[in-house]
Parts: sequence; C-alpha cells; structure tokens
Amino acid sequence: MIPVSRDFSIFNRFSFERKPVGVKFLPTKPEGIERINKRLSFCEMFKEAQTSKPFYVQKEDFHCIEPLILGMEDPDPMLLSGLVGEVDGLYEEARANRKVYQYMPKMLKGSVNYVVFSPVDQLTFDPDVLIVTANVSQAHRMLRAWGYSSGDMWSCKGTPVAACSWLYIYPVISGELNFTVTGISLGMRALQILPEGLILISIPWTKLPMIMENLHKMKWTLISDTVTGEEHKKRVDRLFSELRQKIQQE
Repeated sequence: MIPVSRDFSIFNRFSFERKPVGVKFLPTKPEGIERINKRLSFCEMFKEAQTSKPFYVQKEDFHCIEPLILGMEDPDPMLLSGLVGEVDGLYEEARANRKVYQYMPKMLKGSVNYVVFSPVDQLTFDPDVLIVTANVSQAHRMLRAWGYSSGDMWSCKGTPVAACSWLYIYPVISGELNFTVTGISLGMRALQILPEGLILISIPWTKLPMIMENLHKMKWTLISDTVTGEEHKKRVDRLFSELRQKIQQE
C-alpha cells in the first residue's frame, strides 16, 4: 500500500461520536496490519474499526454476500434467483429481488482479495473510501463541502438489501459520494449495528482531497444558521433587493 499522503486532522473539528473509517481494497495481503479474529458481516466491519486497531479481512472472515460483491467468488444461483426475497417477504416476487443483482455495484472477479479497515486517526494508507458516521448537522456540513467549490449535486443510491455494496463499492467505482440513513437497510437493521437516524456518508478517494480542502476553506457557521425563522425571511428579502439594485446599476 502507498503510505498516507495527506493530513486528515480536519475531521477532528467535527467531534464525531464515532470515528470516520478508511477502507482499502487490495489484491495482495497488506503488511504490518493484523487480520481480524472474528467473522462479521461487511456492514459490521466499519463499526468494528471505529474502536479498534487497523485490521484486514479476507474471504473467510465474511458472514454474508460480501464475496459476491467483492468479486471473490462466482454468484450463488440461489441468491440470483431472487427466491430469498420472496420467501422472506422482502419483495413481492422473486423477480423483484432478482432485479437487484442486475445493477448491484460489484468489484471485478479476482480484483480484490483483502480489505483493510482503519479509524481515521490511525490511517497509514490513503483509503479508497472514507466512511463517516454523522448526525444531521455534521452531515449538512459534509454535503456542503461536496459542492462548495464545484457546484456538484449530491444524490443517495441504495436498495433495501445489500446496503454494503452501496456503502463501500458504489463510491469507488462511480467516483460519486453516496450516503444512507441507519435503520433503513435490512442487514444493519437486523444486526442492530447502530442507532436509527444516523447518516452514513461514503467519500471516494477521487473526491476526498477536494472535500477536505473545502472543509478548510468554507465557513462552517452560516448567517442562516443564526438568523432563522421570520428574521431569515426578512434578511433574504433585503439581500435580494440589494443584489437586484446592484445588477441594475452595472
């Protein structure tokens, strides 16, 4: 792995209750990092990393469909049939569950053999994706940083099942930020991994430097954060009027 090349201390300013976690997908075994000593589902691993030393996992350490979305094995016909969703009441018919596998984000077969997890304050490598666990106010600032310099829109993509593919894989292969809310996906809900209502934000390595730079540059507290309600309406009316006059004078 290439050593870490940037300073992640800007994330300390958020005072997150749960640490951001860097994730790296590798074809070869990482050096200087220990293998996890338990089997977990993919969606549990970033929570494990929030309170542990960095660790890596391999195929045998997963508990769910992770080898499929990581390209570690051929798809199981039982899963692809969609019958699980029909029998378990997740979908009306097998065809609906089957459709999910047509567009679920997946790594190419054979491209990933190991996955490394590290809390942000112990990162020794540049992550492929950074997973942030935020409350609404923290997520508001993070999403502002996404478009602060670029004007890019953000969007949320996911499915009721296999949320891990959208949390870990989609941002890496698309280059787009993604987010979800705890409590709306099957696995994390059933395993009671985190309290409901937290925002999980996945930042791909291609956009992480921009977001970090924007967090340094932008104002964290806006006028609209302090002037609210009816006073906000009045202030906006005055501002619009002043700007219209300015444009007319040019």
